[in-house]
Amino acid sequence: MVFDHPPAEIDKGSRMRRVNRTLSICICSTFLIIPFLIQAHESNKDGGINVKKLLETEKSWDGVAYQAYPKGTPQLSVLKITVAPNTSLPWHEHPIPNAAYVLKGALTVEKKANGEKRTLKAGDVVPEMVDSAHRGYTGKEGVTLVVFYAGQKGLPLSKPAG
Repeated sequence: MVFDHPPAEIDKGSRMRRVNRTLSICICSTFLIIPFLIQAHESNKDGGINVKKLLETEKSWDGVAYQAYPKGTPQLSVLKITVAPNTSLPWHEHPIPNAAYVLKGALTVEKKANGEKRTLKAGDVVPEMVDSAHRGYTGKEGVTLVVFYAGQKGLPLSKPAG
């Protein structure tokens, strides 16, 4: 056999073409698969999965920006809270960021400093205030909440307002 190039160079060129071909296939596959994965993550109704963002915010319900998470060992807490009809919670403050999801019923939240109020119903999410006195109260139907706290080990979830 007669070669224009020595066998080692052919072998090297052949390997480079295979590497380039493999790389091209991976890149093309990635660009074809990424939109599918994004769509599947956002809403996969055909597969039985539906993702709906309920809340994304940097501020509490009264518009005050959250400053920082507590330092120390992180501790997540999730509470299911049921408040009877015609009940007022005491004035209180939270030292940590938290958010409440209304499972059923209705709750009116009130800021002590200026009397600002907001009424929440089933399906609503409220980003709670941090270090600001507030309370909640129910009407005729009461309320059931699921509250998510992003806190610190040893730190209370709430404290009485001063």
